[in-house]
Amino acid sequence: MMDLKPKIISRHTFFRVGLRCFVMVSVLLGACGCSDFFANKPTDIESRAILADLSQVKDNPYVNNPLPAIYRDGPKRITVHNGVKLFYFTQHLPVAELADGLGGKGLGFTVSQNPSTNQLIIHCADDAEADTVLEYLANVDVPPIQINIDCLILERFGDVTTDWETTLLIDNFLGENIVLGRDKFPGAAFPGASLREIERSTFGLDFGYWIDKGVTGHEVRLIVDMLESRGYLKVLMNPTLETLNGKTASVSIMDLAPIEKTITGRGVDADGETITTSYELIEYKPVRDTLTVTPYVYSDGYIGLKTSIVVGSKSKPEGITQESIITERSIEITENRIKPGSSLVIGGMRKSENRSVIRGVPFFQDLPLIGVFFSSKDFEEKATEIVYILTPTISSGGKENAEMLDFIRDKYRTPEYTPGLTEAITNPMGREVYTELIEEKALKAVTQRDRAEMEKIIAELQAQSERAKAESAQKQIEAIKVEIAITKAKAQQAKQETKVVRGQTASEKKKAQQVLAEKQRIDAEVKKSQQAAQQMQKELDAIKAKAAADAK
Repeated sequence: MMDLKPKIISRHTFFRVGLRCFVMVSVLLGACGCSDFFANKPTDIESRAILADLSQVKDNPYVNNPLPAIYRDGPKRITVHNGVKLFYFTQHLPVAELADGLGGKGLGFTVSQNPSTNQLIIHCADDAEADTVLEYLANVDVPPIQINIDCLILERFGDVTTDWETTLLIDNFLGENIVLGRDKFPGAAFPGASLREIERSTFGLDFGYWIDKGVTGHEVRLIVDMLESRGYLKVLMNPTLETLNGKTASVSIMDLAPIEKTITGRGVDADGETITTSYELIEYKPVRDTLTVTPYVYSDGYIGLKTSIVVGSKSKPEGITQESIITERSIEITENRIKPGSSLVIGGMRKSENRSVIRGVPFFQDLPLIGVFFSSKDFEEKATEIVYILTPTISSGGKENAEMLDFIRDKYRTPEYTPGLTEAITNPMGREVYTELIEEKALKAVTQRDRAEMEKIIAELQAQSERAKAESAQKQIEAIKVEIAITKAKAQQAKQETKVVRGQTASEKKKAQQVLAEKQRIDAEVKKSQQAAQQMQKELDAIKAKAAADAK
């Protein structure tokens, strides 16, 4: 007899049947084209290849190659028929700049230059003129100052979910007297552009792990990290520029934007009638965003940044058949003064654009046929602002190659972590590993802060020592100046006495001359009297002789 009672299916059997159905549906969906959902994307493969290439940092075997000895030797002279030829290898400046100062409208020397060897050949009249040229070059060919400019280019979004604290930070990014978190922090908050003396220890982890205030430019990056983590800011670029004092450095981003054009022409068909034809042509034109910076270092230690910013964009004028155009907006900043390590913040480059956004349930929105039931297409107006933060510092001297290699290796080092079975089950998302990584970064940050504070203390002690030496030297200079003043006074007094003595000597000399003249006059009169007496004696003798002759 046949049993007509319905069979009761157990839960275990029902689960197995459901699992088989799910596997079969997955296989069918994969065959229909959804298998690429689990496949590695080309961008993922390329990113891994780039990271793998960057992680293989190799030492440069040519770092310690010496400079040829002829470049290290001093200037040389060769005597020619019409003067002296002076051969000079430039040490710090390009040969063209020194040649312009020596020849032509400069000092007027006849100068030849060899740019491939940075050598000047100066024709001098003699060795003395060559010595003058060398003295001039010693004062002009000096080491230039090298400037490091840290550029942080941000894009601020204005169409985000409202959050009181962070939105206040964004809207008043350069404001003053802002109160941040009134319930938790009753005191004054960030003072806008100059984030200087903030009690960061009271903020804790609500505002990031970087709490050291000894790192240059860190205060601005603290806000950037917090805002970026919430999606309000996007770091477009963070390049570092190295340039010399007075030399221009630039960063340029170029994109090829498609510009649609409608080409209209006239022709004649087979029947001889004039017809008008038109077709669409797409032309790609470059759209550039350019940042150009020229630093100037002044003797008071401040740095000036001559900045030029050009932002290009593609837009389409209103109308039915209007073609797209490329527009550019620019900002020119010519005069400013910044302390090394401080930041120049440039904002106000705002733009608004309409975008279409597809939102949906992950995985299900990619399913064929039924994916449209799990997704939607929305249109939103996106308002953005580009903010530039430029931080210049003096970086003359550079860093050793080995130090930079260690820095790059540490930057791109992959964290070594091999989870066990128990840890993989109890901690499948790796939260503990992430926490350890964050704690390690925080420890490094604290170490860097302590190191920076120690370096700051050492620098202050050295500065105090140098100031003490300078004060001592100043006192010695003042004492020497006093001695010089006393010596000058004594010399002036001696000069006056010498003048008096010279005056007395002149008077006595005049009297002596008068006495001598009187003596000479008396001697002349005596001599004249003697001559007259002798003449009279001769006449008397003649008279006596004549009288004796007459008596005979």
